[in-house]
Amino acid sequence: MTSSSPTAPCRRFVIGLFLIAVVQVTYHPAQCSTLMKYMATEYNLSQIYSIIERSQIANSTIHLRSVTVFAPHNEAFMKTTKQDTDDDYLPCYHITNVPMKLEQLGKSVFSELDGNPPMWITKKSPEEIYINQAKVVYHLANYEHNNTIGKPQVLHVIDQVLQPLRLKKNSPQMIYNPNAWEFMENAEFLDLNGYHTNIFLQRVQSLEKKHVFSNQGGHTFFIPVDEVANHPKVRPEKIDVKVIDAHIIPDNVLFLGPTNEGEQFETLAFTDMLKVVAFFSKAEEGDKTKYFVSSDTLNSDGTHPTGAVVAEIVKANIPIKNGVVHLISRPLMVVDNNVKEFVESYKDREYGILHRFYEEIMNTDKDFLDQLSSLTNVTLFAPSNNAFNEQSIQSYLTNRTYIKSLLNLHVVNGRLSIEDIVSGSTDKVATLVPRKDLFFNVVTSGKNRTLTLEGGGVNATVVQANLAATNGIIHIIDHVLGIPSSTVDRKLATDPTLNDTNYLGQVSSLNDQLSDVQKRFTYFVPRDSAWKRLSIDNPSVYKKLFMPEYSYLARQILERHLIVADKAYTMDDLRKEANNNYNLSVKLPTVRDVSMYVKIKDLPEEGYSIEWRNEWIHVHRADVRCTNGIIHVIDQVFIDDNDIEVNAAIATKSVTVMLLILAQCLVFFYFN
Repeated sequence: MTSSSPTAPCRRFVIGLFLIAVVQVTYHPAQCSTLMKYMATEYNLSQIYSIIERSQIANSTIHLRSVTVFAPHNEAFMKTTKQDTDDDYLPCYHITNVPMKLEQLGKSVFSELDGNPPMWITKKSPEEIYINQAKVVYHLANYEHNNTIGKPQVLHVIDQVLQPLRLKKNSPQMIYNPNAWEFMENAEFLDLNGYHTNIFLQRVQSLEKKHVFSNQGGHTFFIPVDEVANHPKVRPEKIDVKVIDAHIIPDNVLFLGPTNEGEQFETLAFTDMLKVVAFFSKAEEGDKTKYFVSSDTLNSDGTHPTGAVVAEIVKANIPIKNGVVHLISRPLMVVDNNVKEFVESYKDREYGILHRFYEEIMNTDKDFLDQLSSLTNVTLFAPSNNAFNEQSIQSYLTNRTYIKSLLNLHVVNGRLSIEDIVSGSTDKVATLVPRKDLFFNVVTSGKNRTLTLEGGGVNATVVQANLAATNGIIHIIDHVLGIPSSTVDRKLATDPTLNDTNYLGQVSSLNDQLSDVQKRFTYFVPRDSAWKRLSIDNPSVYKKLFMPEYSYLARQILERHLIVADKAYTMDDLRKEANNNYNLSVKLPTVRDVSMYVKIKDLPEEGYSIEWRNEWIHVHRADVRCTNGIIHVIDQVFIDDNDIEVNAAIATKSVTVMLLILAQCLVFFYFN
């Protein structure tokens, strides 16, 4: 055996260090480059490199000074419309003269563009950081290197091109880094896509509110433009001091990208007497995504009504000295149209969220809008375009008589805000259709609240709430009420008040048959509160039914609630059948009990009730229509103690018989 040399381990150690060094150099080839060389060699940064290289000021700055470069990748440039003035504005607006890693960034940094307009920083988390509207590509950030004269420099890749405020081409006036007041005062010299803001400016001047737009710090300003095609106009005199305050969110610089949709922010009009918040939303209209801002007056001061006012953001994310400006289609907070006029405002807005609703009204019942304007306080649940585009309802839309009968199902005589519903003051209200109510449910998740409603057997979600009108309020919903679009099993799965029955149907496999569109089901479905009542009245029975090993018992109980026939029965069908039998019992051929008899009563105030085994059970929601049947939601379960005891006795008897047989077998084999 040959012994190894004592220097061999040392050589291996040195070779190892060399290989590690090679790997590190191979993994970071650009660590030996300046920022300019890095951008020149990185194929995905060639666009920003070219723009900076063509700019004498930007190029010199990078070669001579410490800088941080926010570098949009090439895909960002591909998504941006090229402008003639790009070379004048973009190079220096992506550079600041202080080298800063992400963790060193504050609320803003000053750019190298003339006037040093700021770039605003939003930190949602250590790894989710925005520069104005652009998101930092975290794994491509914090590249550090010194330039050729030893100045430290940092580069962060971002996913959008930063867009500074620009002057109109050949503008006679030079405007450098204006605040919000200077922005409005000099709007005629700025490149604002042809929009003008003179009306709002004049109101701010006449009401002496200049100072709120000149405040230092970082704020968000919503500035209405004079006119937008196909959008309703607002009388200028309706813009008062409080309305102006509602157009400013203090101490928050809100660009659309980093701001959560629906998150509410207090405006300057959030005071002791008057409370107005604002929030962003977006919607797909045709092949475009449009952005909106809403003001929501939560508390009225007697002059300004409660409710939301929505404005389209026609030019967004304009960075200024003291924050960001969004140009909007109309003033916030001003309620200047009644419900009829609100719907009519979507007449020529082909992709506006209520355009299809307006068209259906015009094609079906033009008097419907006049009816809305005649009511002094009205709530309209208006289906969105997407609601009417749903494939499953298209065959119903051709039946104009049927659609006409459904319009009033979307109207409540009285003003009903989300706050009225959430406060628990009501969980159901009458519509303009006799004996057809709307039922509400509020789902809360953290700060988010989702309102769902059921009308005519259809569940809908409110997608825009509390839209204010002079004679009422509008809620935009995502389904057309009264047109069934779900099978019985899907209705159970999507109704938040029927979770327990749905669960038992799933574990017992009863629900499997409820998707069959060839059959017609009538299902008396206990709502969740009915099961809760059972858990209080008979906790041991309740516990057993919800144990998976006793799912066969749950199935038997549910089968008592289910009728499978060649037709589905409304409560009125059952009432008429009882009347034909001299108001005596009516036979319900349920799956479990072929000869189950009940009585039906119908009281004007309370609605329908069913008598089962000498106990009257209220029908909370009657005639919930599905594509393959009807559900009646009831307040009590068809169950008594014998159901569980009898089954338990049968099970016990079966076990006893099995034990006797087993004992006989053992005796037989032992003695033979």
